[in-house]
Amino acid sequence: MALSLALTGCADRSSGQGNSTDNNVLSLGISSAPNSLDPAKTGSAFQWYVNLAYDPLIYRAADGALQPRLATSWSYIGSGSKVFEIKLRPDVKFSDGSPLTAEVLRENLTYFAGAPGGSAPYLKQIASVDIVDPLTVRLNLSAPNPNLPDIFSQYYLAGDLVSGQALRTPDILATETRGAGPYVLDLAETVPNDHYTYTPNPHYWNKGDVRYGKVVVKVLSNPNAALAAIKTGQVDVIAGDPTTADAAKTAGLQVFQTPQIMIGLDLVDRTGSMVPALGDVRVRQALNYAIDRDAMAKSLLGGFGMPTEQIALPGTDGYNEQVFYRYDPDKARQLLAEAGYPNGFTMSVMTQTTYGIDQISQAIAADLKKVGVQVELTNAADMTQFVQAIAAGKYPAYGFGYGYQPVFLMGPGLYLPSAGFFNPLKSTDPQLDALYSQAATADQASLGQVNKQIVGRLVELGWFVPAVFAPNLFFARSGVSGISISPNAPMANPVDFRPATS
Repeated sequence: MALSLALTGCADRSSGQGNSTDNNVLSLGISSAPNSLDPAKTGSAFQWYVNLAYDPLIYRAADGALQPRLATSWSYIGSGSKVFEIKLRPDVKFSDGSPLTAEVLRENLTYFAGAPGGSAPYLKQIASVDIVDPLTVRLNLSAPNPNLPDIFSQYYLAGDLVSGQALRTPDILATETRGAGPYVLDLAETVPNDHYTYTPNPHYWNKGDVRYGKVVVKVLSNPNAALAAIKTGQVDVIAGDPTTADAAKTAGLQVFQTPQIMIGLDLVDRTGSMVPALGDVRVRQALNYAIDRDAMAKSLLGGFGMPTEQIALPGTDGYNEQVFYRYDPDKARQLLAEAGYPNGFTMSVMTQTTYGIDQISQAIAADLKKVGVQVELTNAADMTQFVQAIAAGKYPAYGFGYGYQPVFLMGPGLYLPSAGFFNPLKSTDPQLDALYSQAATADQASLGQVNKQIVGRLVELGWFVPAVFAPNLFFARSGVSGISISPNAPMANPVDFRPATS
């Protein structure tokens, strides 16, 4: 979820690519080709390729509401969030004509749990699967998880079920589709790494939702070239960029935005093993008081981002209304002095260029210098170097970006000891651990309050110096409607797109 769709330039190279002047063809642009078309092995950045061909069990709508899709209903059985029941939609067939059954769902759960996808860690909590009847399964978990409905939505891909026949030869899923979604990949009109063409699935259970005779996903390059492509009608919808958003508005394009990617510093040396000052919570809090988040959001993101001091977005579960760290350099200096660092200290920080993280890191460094903290910035040559350096524990802090998720789901990826990349030194806090355990067994009515306490505790600990939420942006021509995004559902889904005249 930390990746957003960045756009690249465009050039038609095949008559099979479609044209946005044809009302029955939808042309989309995306930054890169998928590593795989297999929903169990690809990532959230490539949702467009997967969403077209695979219906999820549960659909997260643009307003964040969870709706029935391949599952007609779902619920936890009893208390403790350890038994979860799913009832499947009857008479559903995959694109190869094979039926959806409870047994196929069970086979999918085993396949996804063993695959290198983002949902695998959560599915490995499934200790056993009971088939209640031909269309009902009951999942028995080894540990509580109150967010299984989210895991089975299109955002985590685990609910994007694959044909039982295809699971007998799963290697084909890397380059072909065998889903129960509205479209199927047309191999004859697809050129891998260039463009991917989808045509209606003849077996789709809800034919009224098939709004185009063809959907073409083009692999493009460069945000400015992509903007030129949509302005000239070569594509209908692209994922935008803050640097081209004003130009898109000026050109009369529809511009959709929602904050999504938290950018700031991750202070991984929370015990002070490399930089003793960072082991003092007062120092970490001082760093949070020292940065001017409003100025960063305005100067670096224009009107297309927002300042933040916490990991939760406004309007989402777990968000704290109160302001914790107003920009207050004097307060920062006071805390530094109380901690024994009246003249500040020096720390090294590694950063990277993705999503403008390097620019945010530079702005943070400039603000910290004003309170006496010297930041020695190193810009990673590439993501491989960045990941290796963090994993090796060579830096006490680094610039990072993290896409918003439900607070509980962020635990294993961001703030628990098991969050390897974002917590490489395995920091732990008894109060935080207790709150997480409480959230695991909370009912839906009380989960929000517990999540708010988790977020508040992380702010108090000062493990991170969040600065801004960068936006997800989508640009569209006037001929396309049905595009809507929100903090709870930040990815525009082409399954919802439709001709504006219909």
